[in-house]
Formats: sequence, C-alpha cells, structure tokens
Amino acid sequence: MSFIVKNLLLTAVFLAFFLFISKKMRTGLTFGEVVGFEFSGFKKSSETTVREWQTATSQTNLTKLEALYQNTRYDFLYIVGYVFLGIFIARLAAGEARIGTANTIAILLLVAGLCDVVENLQILQIIKGNFGRRPLVMSLCAAVKFGLLGVSLVWAVVLGVTQFIRQAK
Repeated sequence: MSFIVKNLLLTAVFLAFFLFISKKMRTGLTFGEVVGFEFSGFKKSSETTVREWQTATSQTNLTKLEALYQNTRYDFLYIVGYVFLGIFIARLAAGEARIGTANTIAILLLVAGLCDVVENLQILQIIKGNFGRRPLVMSLCAAVKFGLLGVSLVWAVVLGVTQFIRQAK
C-alpha cells in the first residue's frame, strides 16, 4: 500500500471517529462557554461559573455543570481523534520527502493532546469543588494546547501548499 493511500485511509478513519465524538459532545454548552471556562484562570471566576452552572439549564435539560461533565468525559476520546487526524493530515501535506517535518508536527500535536488531558483532569476536579490552583493550571494548559494546535495547523497548511506547488511544476 502506498504512502498516500495508507495516510488517506488513516485520515478517513480518524475523521470519522472525530466527527462521531463531536456529535456526542453536543450536550448544551457552546464552544465559547467551554473555552471561556477553560480560560477563567482564577479560583474566584471558576467558582462563580461553577455556582451559576449548577442551576443554569442547558438546551438538553441538563444543568450546564452536568453538560460540562459529559463533554469533558467525551473530550478524552475527542483528543485521540484530533491528535491522530492532525498527524495523518500533516503526513499527507508533507509527503514522503518531508516526513521528518510531519513528525515534528506530530510531536506538537501529541504535546497539545497531553495538555488537553491535564486540562480535562483539572476541569473534572473543579466540577467536584476542588479548586486550589486548578483553574490556573487549566488555563495554562488550554493556552499551550490552542497555541500548539494553531502552530500545527498553519505549519501543515504551509506544507500542503508547498507540496502542491512542487507537484504542479
């Protein structure tokens, strides 16, 4: 099986997995609400949000805190989906000739995924009322995660465009 076919198949598998988990995560919180919570950063603002979300009802008749709990549990699977989807997209964009660059992007994506795992563990503890420094750790992990995902995405796009230009010549 050729490099391209193998990576296309793996990309398709992880895209399907990613989309399946994405549908499961639609439990009544907007992306903005979750990201806002992830970046709350301080104990006081996290406590305020948790207190408000204990009674605020989501679109699915769960409290927003219950919805956050469900989303966070599914997010562990979502991490696997987006990390490996990103890896195989980077491999396709880089091609065999630049596989070392794709591997560097893969490392960035794995670190982003690990930051997301730590962030999720903090969220689950915060939901239980264990605050301490967890809001700060959660926010720092979210910042690193989003930063690495952004860098990885831009780098993969640049690789793909240069690969396309190279093949067009």
